[in-house]
Amino acid sequence: MDSKFSSVLRHFGYDAKQRPLTKYLPLKETLKSAKAAGLSVGDYIDSKQASGPRTPTDQTIDGMAALGIFDGRLERVCEIGPGSGRYLQKTIAKGRPGYYEVYETSVEWRDWLAKQYPIVVRKCDGRTLAETETCSISLVQSHKLFPALPFLMTVSYWEEMARVVEEGGWVVFDVMTEACFEARYLEAWLNANTWNWPWSPHLVGRDFVCKFFAERGISLVGSFPIPLYPAITECIVFRKKISHERGA
Repeated sequence: MDSKFSSVLRHFGYDAKQRPLTKYLPLKETLKSAKAAGLSVGDYIDSKQASGPRTPTDQTIDGMAALGIFDGRLERVCEIGPGSGRYLQKTIAKGRPGYYEVYETSVEWRDWLAKQYPIVVRKCDGRTLAETETCSISLVQSHKLFPALPFLMTVSYWEEMARVVEEGGWVVFDVMTEACFEARYLEAWLNANTWNWPWSPHLVGRDFVCKFFAERGISLVGSFPIPLYPAITECIVFRKKISHERGA
């Protein structure tokens, strides 16, 4: 890879020789490797993706905290696609939720998570949050999932996130907006030998995302870039308005 693109990756804590995000080891092998490294599973997977002092997960939690998500206790959290649980682990530690539910398509990771954390496992159909009541969730989040999902599947999940979040509650997820494909990032993708990867990045217009949620009474609070090999993704934070605020 060209040195100038390597410098871009180093800026976000990446080693240009590391594997793409989706090429994680199977559950048993990952658990064994994490134990050998003396790390939690989440920290081990992060270590395979970044070499900087603050991992992508840490940077995400830091960004969420800076926007006020953890200023008060989160009563009920729903996470879509927790995978190995690295965002789940840090959200529980930071937000101390009284209730945490997950929708995860991988049976082996889902079952493992249920043994490790005090969570409720929901049936996952890959597009809805069918087992979650309307207006019942303080924080509904998803990380490193939507950049690789087909557009309509992502929109289906957005509809559901808007439905289940309570008034005053938070909606957090990352997508690949126009900013994620500036010239330096686009060329980094083209130079990363991604042609045989099992997924490809899906661009979503930032204005479209903000309008989609605004039409459902959910306002943009802020956003920030997060590493996603070989470049970045944009984590976007929304908050649902309280009824009396809508009529103001």
